Amino acid sequence: MTEAALNGTPLLFPVFGVLGVLFGAGAWWWARRDGRPVVTAALWGVSLAGEAAVTLTPTASGYAGTPYCSIGPSVWYDLTAQQGLMNIALYVPPAFLTVLLFRRPLTGLAGLVVLSAGTEITQTLLRTGRACDAADFLDNSAGALIGTLLGVGWLLALRRGPQGVLRDLRQGAAIAGAGLGVVGLVLGLGIRIVQDGPGFEPVAMGDPLRAQEVADSLFGPDTRVSLTKTEPGSAGGPAVMEVTTDRGSFRIDLPSGDLLSAVADGGVIGVVLPPEKVVAAGAEFAHVWFGDRVAGVTPTVTPVPSDDTARTLTYRRPAEAGRPPLSITVTVSGTGHLLAVDTGAR
Repeated sequence: MTEAALNGTPLLFPVFGVLGVLFGAGAWWWARRDGRPVVTAALWGVSLAGEAAVTLTPTASGYAGTPYCSIGPSVWYDLTAQQGLMNIALYVPPAFLTVLLFRRPLTGLAGLVVLSAGTEITQTLLRTGRACDAADFLDNSAGALIGTLLGVGWLLALRRGPQGVLRDLRQGAAIAGAGLGVVGLVLGLGIRIVQDGPGFEPVAMGDPLRAQEVADSLFGPDTRVSLTKTEPGSAGGPAVMEVTTDRGSFRIDLPSGDLLSAVADGGVIGVVLPPEKVVAAGAEFAHVWFGDRVAGVTPTVTPVPSDDTARTLTYRRPAEAGRPPLSITVTVSGTGHLLAVDTGAR
């Protein structure tokens, strides 16, 4: 979640700046009225703004396909990988500051765990370009626990222990029960569950990594590969890998990794571009993926019957000496995102 946000979200820092001012100023005003430390409150507000900006700012892909939630991935690998560590770090500051501000660590921890679960659901339902992931929830919860323990240790070092332990326990249990219950209800009613492997081993090397690389390039960051299937090529030719993701499917040649075809599943959210920019986006895609094969070939551009903002670019060339015939079609949405590509191969 966090890694994808940093890599593929151009609006991240502007959104954080706006939310940081709003949340920080609001927390500062509340703290002055409630007699709490204003600096701690302002930092707490800014830390929550960071969580909201990183997790809910739409990615560049702006995917609007079927909402889904991935449960049961390789937990240990995700925990120790860069994305897992960043997700943990994201929740340490708000948890630490929550303890200092309210001195009710269990209530604060429960609230942040519910916040993480709610964020995973919200970013999926809002089509932000990310998907709900149980690994992200566990990472965030681990960060909240670490921050809470650090906050309690800091209070004890200052000889200012937590307040009302029994009340804190009751409030924490009530928040966790009610909050996670609501999240579970929304998850059960409106979001498809994708069951990943339950092991604790790293992702296998080889084809799955290539599949993920191609998926992110075609459909945007944080695309989730759900199925890969490799079939032998016809007449003894190279094998073909068919890949299914939450945003579409594609076929690539093995071992070269050349793209054979792709189809997006669902639409994308974004500003509709002028027709010339839609065509330019399709041409750029063709040149990036097919390079010399389309060099010097002027595509035929036709509107898509079902969507007058989308365009199909068709590259054709007859067989020449030493070169096979060329037939490649690229269809791009009105927002400049890939809808389909077909090379006519196998």
